[in-house]
Amino acid sequence: MPTSDETAWLYSMHADELRRDFCLYQPPVETIRRILDKSLLAEAARRVSIAVPPTWDSAQIQDLSGAAAGFPYPLLIKPRTHVHRINNDKGIIVHSPPQLLTELARFNEREKQRAVGGDSWSAPVAPLLQQFVGGDAGAVSVTGFIDRSGELFVTRRSVKIFQRMQGTGVGVCFESLPEDRNLSDAVRALCRELDYFGLFEVEFMPVDGDWALIDFNPRLFNQTALDIRRAMPLPLFACLDAAHEAAALREAVGKAQQYDQNAPAVALDAFTLRAILLAKGVAGAGAAAERETWRNWLRQHRHHAVDLVFDREDRVPGIIHAMSETYLGLRAIPRFLRSHREPDPYSSASGEMIVEGAP
Repeated sequence: MPTSDETAWLYSMHADELRRDFCLYQPPVETIRRILDKSLLAEAARRVSIAVPPTWDSAQIQDLSGAAAGFPYPLLIKPRTHVHRINNDKGIIVHSPPQLLTELARFNEREKQRAVGGDSWSAPVAPLLQQFVGGDAGAVSVTGFIDRSGELFVTRRSVKIFQRMQGTGVGVCFESLPEDRNLSDAVRALCRELDYFGLFEVEFMPVDGDWALIDFNPRLFNQTALDIRRAMPLPLFACLDAAHEAAALREAVGKAQQYDQNAPAVALDAFTLRAILLAKGVAGAGAAAERETWRNWLRQHRHHAVDLVFDREDRVPGIIHAMSETYLGLRAIPRFLRSHREPDPYSSASGEMIVEGAP
């Protein structure tokens, strides 16, 4: 099963070869293309009446210098796809026309370096320009599973309440939310439009009183453990559907649908949370009150919390994760200090790159 956009694409591209040796559970390559190409995903969302943030394709703008003044700032320079990318970032936030022109040129220069994939995405791909809808409100995720027939469908809802970087970034802490039937129905319609099956995470942000889609992950995702804790064992569903165990799958999904979604549950990467709070304190960016707030949060949820990485019965993944996070954190110190010393997130400072996997 894919754990990244890259493997989701590669498994679909090479499905015929993989089927010789593996029981493959992967949607068609055209489905994955429409999901991993953010522009095509936005088109699919609009077809089923799901809102998306205002977005422009930079490759289609002939006079960018003239158009720059008309964009709603702050603006996110967003990779159109993460497939075959060498630079592991989620985008760059800019706050003015001069920043946009400067950072877009830098972005395009970096995108000239791509992994060799032997397909259309091996060439540089111009980024999208999207109205930045981050900030204090966390991204709400609708996660779940839809089987190959489209009949069996189950979801959970959660909110990202702490992330690695200001503005946007990888989630560190998540809280469960009750079901929103309208959002679940919208996700089901989107899956059918895309001809998608399997497990998923669909992310939304509030925009002008509506929920706007910002991403669709057709793969395992960061807070999978939270869904398993909430009686929705997504990897099991995928395994049963892949093996054509229809009766067992129907029974397992039926049990998940009976779960009380009002029951509290949280998930966190405890090591990374403590590391970021410590780093912010050393940098002078984290007050004692903030650290105490998170200590209280941990105490409040200790009886229904699940750690995304650490397991007392299998400590090796947690040790490797701690080593990886320490390495990435040391590399990110200069950017971390700059981002947390900036008092106004909408200032005219230079563009901030949001890097996947670095605090």
